[in-house]
Order: sequence, then C-alpha cells, then structure tokens
Amino acid sequence: MNVNKPTTEKKLIDLNNDIIHNFDVSIVMSFYKRYTEFRKVLPHNAPYLQRNGIEVIIVLDDPDEKSELLMLLQNYPFINWKLIINERKHAPRNHASVLNVGLKHATKKYILQIDPEVEFLTDIIWQMRDAIEKYPMHYILAMMAYVPYEQELTENNIKELDFIPWGNLMVERNHLYKLHGYDETFITWGGEDNNMRARLDMSGIKKFILPEAKTIHREKNYDPNERSKRINKHSISDWRKMNYPSEAIANKDIWGSEFNKVIYDWQDNQYAKDLCYTYLQQFIGFEIRHPAAFRKRHKKIVLCQAYNEEKLIEGFLTNMANYFDGIILLDDESTDRTWDLAIHDKIILKVKKKRSGFNDLENRNILLDLSAFFQSEWFCFMDIDERFDERFTNFSEFENNKEIHVVSFRGVYLWNDEQSYKGDIPNSNKGILTVYRMFRPIGHTHINTHKKLHFIATPYFTNTWQSNILFKDYGSMKENDRIRKYERYIQEDQQKDMSSGYDYLLNSENLYQLDKIEEY
Repeated sequence: MNVNKPTTEKKLIDLNNDIIHNFDVSIVMSFYKRYTEFRKVLPHNAPYLQRNGIEVIIVLDDPDEKSELLMLLQNYPFINWKLIINERKHAPRNHASVLNVGLKHATKKYILQIDPEVEFLTDIIWQMRDAIEKYPMHYILAMMAYVPYEQELTENNIKELDFIPWGNLMVERNHLYKLHGYDETFITWGGEDNNMRARLDMSGIKKFILPEAKTIHREKNYDPNERSKRINKHSISDWRKMNYPSEAIANKDIWGSEFNKVIYDWQDNQYAKDLCYTYLQQFIGFEIRHPAAFRKRHKKIVLCQAYNEEKLIEGFLTNMANYFDGIILLDDESTDRTWDLAIHDKIILKVKKKRSGFNDLENRNILLDLSAFFQSEWFCFMDIDERFDERFTNFSEFENNKEIHVVSFRGVYLWNDEQSYKGDIPNSNKGILTVYRMFRPIGHTHINTHKKLHFIATPYFTNTWQSNILFKDYGSMKENDRIRKYERYIQEDQQKDMSSGYDYLLNSENLYQLDKIEEY
C-alpha cells in the first residue's frame, strides 16, 4: 500500500536551493540472504531512491546472490547503484565490517543506513534529510515496525503496528569517519547499531527521533519471540559494550577494507551500453554513432532538443562542436529535414521521440535520462537557435575547478540583425540574461519544477558560478519569428510562468549593440 508518494510539493520545488534538487545522500545497505525480501519492497521503494543526488550502495556479503541481484538492479537503471561483493562464503555474522565497506565507498555528504528489506511507509529520505538540514549536529532516527513478509497493510492495521526508533539512521558521513565507522569487534548478531549511536552521543552528535518518519521491516518466517530470544542471549558485558563503550573512536586506522570488489557502479557503469539500448526501444528511432562513447570519459557533453530546425541545425552543430567533445540530440518528431541534417562526428547519440505538443520539461528530462548512460565531467543544455560568441568562450576559467558544480552563461536575444540585441528582455540586466545551463553530474537527475516554461535548465543549484561566457539567441531575430513566438507563448503559458508577459516581442525598442558587451 502506497501511503505517501515521494515529496514533490510545489512550495519545495520552487525553492532552487531545496534538498529536492540534490539530496546528497548515500544509502548504505548490508546485504546477506535478503534477495527475496529486497525484490518484494524494491518496486515500492524505487521512486524514492530514484531522485537527484541519491546513491544506493549495496554491500553484498554473500556471493550466492550475486547473479540474481545484479540482474534485478539493472531493471532500475536510473537508480544510482553501487554493488560491492564479498566473494568469501561464510556463516551469518555481525554486519559492522560490511557496513564500513559501504561507508568507505560513499560519495555523498550524508549517510542513510537501512536494511534491504525495509519498505518506506512515508518519505523518510526527505523527512530525515530535511531534519538533519535544520539540526546539523544530530543523527536522525526514523520509526520502524516489524511485520510478516506477506502481510498486506491497510489504513486500519497500520494503526495497530508497534513503531520503534530503530534501524534507520541518517548522519553526516564525516561524523562516522571521525569515529572510524562501526565497531568491527562485534562478531555475532546485534549491538553494532546501539554502539554507534552511543559513540555519536559521546562525540557530541546528539539523537533526534523523527516519529512521523516510518518504515516497515518485512521478514520471512517472522517470529517476535525468536527475536526476543536472540536479544536475551546477550551477556551483561555485551550490553555494556553496546550501550556504554569506553571510547568514541573504534577500530584502528585501517577499517572498512575487508573486501573491495565493485561489480556495478553508477559512476563507471560497464552495463551502460546495454541498459541504454533497452531504454531506447520506446522511441521512434535512434542512432548511436560511436558505441565506444559509452566507455569514454568525456570532458563536456551538450544536450539539445530540436523540432523543425532544418535552417539552424547544421550551424548549431558546427558551433557546439568547437566547445564540446560530445553531442546528444533529441528530435521531437520533426516534420522537416532536421533529423537527416543532424549529422556530425561529435554526435554520440540522437533519438527521435513521439511528439505530444510542446513539452520543454519532458524533453529536457529525457535528455537527462540519456545523459545518465555516458561519462562526462560536465553536461550542458543549449537550444538549436543559440550560438556562442567566440569573444567570450573561456570555459577554462571554471571547468577544472572541482569546487564549481553549476555554471551560468550570459545570453542575449538578437533583434533584427546580428549586431543588435533587445535591451528590455524580462529578468535581464539591460538585455543580458543570466542563464544556468552547465552542471557536473551527480548521478541520474531530473529537473523538478511545476513550471511549464522559463524554468531553470539545470537539475540542481549547489556551488554555482557566474561565468563570462556569452551566447546569442537567433530565435527572435526576425519579426515574423517573434510574432509566432508571441502567439505560442500566449497560448502555452496559462500558468503565467512569465509574469511580466510577452509584449516585448512586439516592438523593436531599446536595442543595444552587440560589440559593446564587455566582460563582467
């Protein structure tokens, strides 16, 4: 039963700095003979996991489940998986050392530790991430209830469940690193989580219980009496070690290194080509010009959409090829020669989709889907009617700076001729727009917005940089094109995404000379 859906409230999405655009969370799962349970909960959990800035690290402590788990993960290509395997067979054991392997592979700022059999009853990832944003020197605990594997949940029996603050922990990764992770001297079942919370308390990171965040822990052959027996087997010294450790820092300097074999990695996906081919079957047509591009590490890839752009497509490709080493093109079922003319050595993939009217957001998110199958330091959205001004194309000012994640360009609308631009474009500085277009990949992402038009064309907004790069928009240069654009916007913009309106398209007032533009 899907009680709550992933958080998409308009008031959150419209805030560019909100966590919905970049959760920055590594989910770490210790996995030992839990394939059946995981397969059951994954269809329900997948929409929560498949969001911006979330990676899911599964540390497989049993080689027998390797093949079936690997196949299952590939059914969800837009979840940022990392699968690490222990190839040594062994009896059931404490998973402290297994979790530490996952921690060492985590790339995000926050860690969420959950079990693979956990089913989200509420959107705990967003709830816990929101709480830790407001209370940074805390670790967050969600609520959990144990239920039998096959039990169907209803509005009534959910109220009867016994929820406890257990098993779901979110905390900053650095806090765990300072404590050397989970205590690897725990050998048999249980206690490592109590111990970790106690050591976090000792180090000044305090507990924050979030009663509204709820999960279901599904177990086959569930027997609460058997669980109680296991708990009661712990000795007094065990309980002391669990809850009253003598030191906050565990382990030696070397920890989380028992095994290290990665067999699936969203950052370097050896299955990308096959997964992409499967995804592409839903489209009208596609061409992969360079199959080797799936394994190439690109510097910059440009993403573009086209509809009936036969007059502009060749010039666009020539201009973009000067600055990018890869081009991904989405054709929105053009009725002219755009598809046939879209030929260039820099095109690594072009795809034709079924058109369903003008849908800018859908098209850009499809391009983001496609980009997820390729490796690149940067991705960038550009429109077919745009060209870079060669005077202001110094990408080197930022492209090698790892601290910069999202970059804005300057843009102007050419008006009447190639030497003039419109000076009263809404939301501009005397006609010069600041437009966010370029971003480093953080895994598969989508643009989250309720706007239909004029939304920011990057999927997240952290570590931004305003560059001097300038592009020229040719789409409004001719008067008849401006009239068509005005009529289309009036028809399409029922939500008033451009609150100031579109009357500026109907006059040639306030024009400036392009050659007068200088650097910031």
